[in-house]
Amino acid sequence: MYPILCKLGPFTLYSYGAMLVAALLTATTLACRAARRLPPEWVAITPEEIVDFSCLSLVGGILGGRVFYLALHWDLVADSPWEAVAIWHGGLIWYGGFLGGLLAGWLYVRAKRLHLLRVLDQYIPFLAIGQAIGRVGCFLNGCCYGKPTASWLGVRFPSEPVPVLPTQLFESAGLVFLYILLRRLQRPAMLRHPGRLFGCYLLFYAVLRFALEFLRGDQAPWWLGLTLQQLISLVVFLFGLFFSTRHPPPATRD
Repeated sequence: MYPILCKLGPFTLYSYGAMLVAALLTATTLACRAARRLPPEWVAITPEEIVDFSCLSLVGGILGGRVFYLALHWDLVADSPWEAVAIWHGGLIWYGGFLGGLLAGWLYVRAKRLHLLRVLDQYIPFLAIGQAIGRVGCFLNGCCYGKPTASWLGVRFPSEPVPVLPTQLFESAGLVFLYILLRRLQRPAMLRHPGRLFGCYLLFYAVLRFALEFLRGDQAPWWLGLTLQQLISLVVFLFGLFFSTRHPPPATRD
């Protein structure tokens, strides 16, 4: 579609990278604003800490997503080693990025002696909206597309001979809905059970991703007709079920 937004001399602005930056800024800004409005007893991470948490999680997410992608598509970069670091061309797998970002976030939370599940409950709605913006970057870059279609929904990508479903935009719309839902659930009744809101995110995103994989045109089945992303979604769903239904004792900030 529009993998390059503009060129100014030697400088090239790639749409994928621009959307990642937009996602970071939007998620961080909204999370900071929400933190300032929370009653003090429900603040698990301050606005100042959120900025550091977001930046470190993004770096971890990019590394994790890229490592996962290279592990599955090493043949695509074997002849061009420098392509392994060309993330502006796309090539980040969400679940790998999620694990990488979660690990980086956990290291930060541990260093600050914060409560991980409470931090995740406070931040997770804004991850969803950032994720929605990131999927727009996938659409502009022409990756993560859907199956061929003759319907009016079809979009012609340069790499595809026929119109395909814009599954990137479908997922983006679903994530915007998930953001709204999580924000409405982000109330004291939910927050007093650390990890429950995080579990809701895992549940709903796993269902969304599992369903959309049936429409994807760039994924091959791995087992029983399911793609790798669908198999991972099943595991994520189980984790979401665990966190959303557990009854931990109320936690306070250290």
